[in-house]
Amino acid sequence: MELKEDIKVAKERMAAWWDQELIDRPAISYYFPKRSGSFGGYLDAIGQDWTLAQNFDDLERSLNEFEKRATKTYYGGESIPSFFPNYGPGIVAAVFGVIPIFESETMWFNRPTKAEDIIQLLESTKLNQNNEWYARLLRITTQGSEQAAEIGYQFSITDIGGVLDILSSFLGPTNLILTMRRQPQIIDTCRQIILEKLLQIYDDLYDIIKKNCNGFNAWLNVWCPKSWYPVQCDFIAMLNPKWFKRFVLPDLITQIEHMDYAIHHMDGSYQIPFLDDFLSISHLTGIQWVPGAGNQPSGSNEWLSIYKKIQKAGKNVVIDSLPENVPHLYKHLDPKGLYVRAGFSSEIAAKFYLPSFMGGQEGELIQRALKWVEQNNISHFDKEKFNHFLDQAKLDLDLKTERQLLKEINNCLREKLFFT
Repeated sequence: MELKEDIKVAKERMAAWWDQELIDRPAISYYFPKRSGSFGGYLDAIGQDWTLAQNFDDLERSLNEFEKRATKTYYGGESIPSFFPNYGPGIVAAVFGVIPIFESETMWFNRPTKAEDIIQLLESTKLNQNNEWYARLLRITTQGSEQAAEIGYQFSITDIGGVLDILSSFLGPTNLILTMRRQPQIIDTCRQIILEKLLQIYDDLYDIIKKNCNGFNAWLNVWCPKSWYPVQCDFIAMLNPKWFKRFVLPDLITQIEHMDYAIHHMDGSYQIPFLDDFLSISHLTGIQWVPGAGNQPSGSNEWLSIYKKIQKAGKNVVIDSLPENVPHLYKHLDPKGLYVRAGFSSEIAAKFYLPSFMGGQEGELIQRALKWVEQNNISHFDKEKFNHFLDQAKLDLDLKTERQLLKEINNCLREKLFFT
């Protein structure tokens, strides 16, 4: 099974990207379905497949389903076919004794524990074959990476989570904050225990994947020739800058310095006040900025100042972008260290938006149509108006291109209305 013909060259470009080098062109990752309605192979790699979360040991079915969907997906540019074993964000909490529950299309981790009992519980956790979840993670990573290597794709490390996010699964957000205030020494001890075991689990899983696969990947799906991870701490939303520096930043630095490269997953607008702290971490390779619900999406002009600030600090940038935003990102940002990923509905749509260095039109035809729409005060393109545009623009397109163009224009109009 060959999922990507140019995978060797793509990996060479990605190896250069991590060091902010360019071989022949900037890095870009994109996907589209080979046939209409078959989009799905890449979704597994960004956590959309919950097969394992619903049946913890059904790795065979999960891998087989991924392979079927992957054969129907075109992996363009620096996209690397990769299977992500999705047990939810922070499955290491289960290693410490939480019973994970899959509900409402996500995995929940909750084991209410009193502050006076938490240290003993964490200390009693042993990383051996008697630990159900530790043994499971080793087993699925071994079996999965062996099959991935045999077939020809990447097997990613599972989402191990952040230190305080794991601790919150036991104490709960409110009790965690109160314990920080009243008994910070308990939190410090818990952090030390969790971080030590977290890094041990990371090393154990990394060694397995490194042995079987060429390179390393994680849920963020950015292939790397060496060790890396998308570090994060969602609990930052509950903390002021002083407590962030006290209880979070030291652990992030330790994690980042533990591996060859690291990307910080900066999730939500509430993390913007901490951006300078992230950028001050010398060993941090880059940042993925996710604006969060209710904001303009990643890649929008509104966030260019943040991307530029990250690049000015010498860090890489990872952006999951809407198709129409892809061209201007490569025009306004430094191509070194820039990694833009986008999913297109078809090969034709990809050609509409891809940058010129990938043989694309850079959205010029789409923008031409949108300008005509604006001039004629149109909120929705029907077939009659679309034909009128084609006549005035003197465009002679084949039927498939016409259909895709009409679809893309209306998609852009809907997105514009949604975020207005």
